Amino acid sequence: MPLRAAPCSVVLLVAALGFVACGPPPPAPAPATNAPTAQAVSHEHAHGEESKKSGKGKRDVLRVGVESLDVAVDGGTVHLLLGNYDTNSKSPALLHLRSADAGATWSRPVRVDAGAAAPHQPHRGQDAQIAASGTKLAAIWTTPGTGFMGRGPMATALSADGGATWQPGPNPADDASSGDHSFVDCAADAAGTFHLVWLDARGANKSKGLRYANSKDGGKTWSKNATLKPDTCECCWNTVAVGTDGSVHALFRDKNPRDMAVISSTDHGARWSDAAKVGRFNWDFQGCPHVGGGLIVRGSTLHALVWTGVTGHSGAYHLSSSDQGQSWSAPQRLGDADARRGDLASTGGQSLAAVWDRVSDGESTVLASTSANGGKTWTEPKQLSAKGVNAAYPRVVAVSGSYRVFWTESVTGQPGAWKSGLLTK
Repeated sequence: MPLRAAPCSVVLLVAALGFVACGPPPPAPAPATNAPTAQAVSHEHAHGEESKKSGKGKRDVLRVGVESLDVAVDGGTVHLLLGNYDTNSKSPALLHLRSADAGATWSRPVRVDAGAAAPHQPHRGQDAQIAASGTKLAAIWTTPGTGFMGRGPMATALSADGGATWQPGPNPADDASSGDHSFVDCAADAAGTFHLVWLDARGANKSKGLRYANSKDGGKTWSKNATLKPDTCECCWNTVAVGTDGSVHALFRDKNPRDMAVISSTDHGARWSDAAKVGRFNWDFQGCPHVGGGLIVRGSTLHALVWTGVTGHSGAYHLSSSDQGQSWSAPQRLGDADARRGDLASTGGQSLAAVWDRVSDGESTVLASTSANGGKTWTEPKQLSAKGVNAAYPRVVAVSGSYRVFWTESVTGQPGAWKSGLLTK
């Protein structure tokens, strides 16, 4: 099917991708129209632990439609990477779309993973990733292997023409392992270097740890892998943020306690600091909550949006740091105790936008709040998603002086879809 336009209402510009297979590309870019939106709850993740295991940690999960989403912005271009599952397929087609008008219209989807190793069930919270620097793009995902849940090595696809064509690239990991390499994130800095983090189990204790590599040639080659933290939470997504000053920062969920933490480099990823907690919630939890966080750099300030499940204080919190992540402001909760799975963006100056989802009464909704003073105060949360749908895992990016929000959503019996809305300040 072609790109669908949603009906009119409210202040959101919405675009929905309604096809359920990678067939012939849809015709022409499709304009978005005004409409409310919503995002899908993950069909796999149960809060607190992996569930419904069978065999050696593998299980069959029914996915149809768009179940993986990542977004990257470079200059005035927005790049979207979707994982779209055909009916009864265990591996999706990875599709790239681009927009040169802040997300109002989108190019035809282009298949990214053709000729490369098949993606291993990417889904929300463990999405295939995309990074962009000018016309150079890199997509990264986890392939099948011998690791937990059947996960294996990473694979990449590269484009040198802004996403018009793609070729398979190398595996960034240098451990030659067929085990689990997952929860990838990648970002490009101002010099065009791609900075990549992921989790894998290597070393004597074989515990999950946070690894790092970079590429200075558009993903054709990757640096020797570095271990940033040898023992971390096993199943929460990681977030990379880069500054204009050569700083690189990785937000991840630590272990014992399972608070979020940041580890930073001030020299383009050559050397790294010790990890510092982002909010000392002291959450003693023996399991994996499957919730990461958002991280951005603005000038000399880091802003983070983290989630904790600690009793009596659960929720999503904004914090800031002015010393390369070594110390953080007091946590400020956004939304209520049911807020989680958040992201952050900034158009510059003191402007910030935060998005998250909230599960209540069996329905997941997407909400947003903005700040005009660097996070000191925030507007009342605004629901972006429509009633009657499950909307989750929002992402927010700065575009043309405003903010565009992306998420996925589901309705019982219908394929998963992606939605996009323009958030006014």
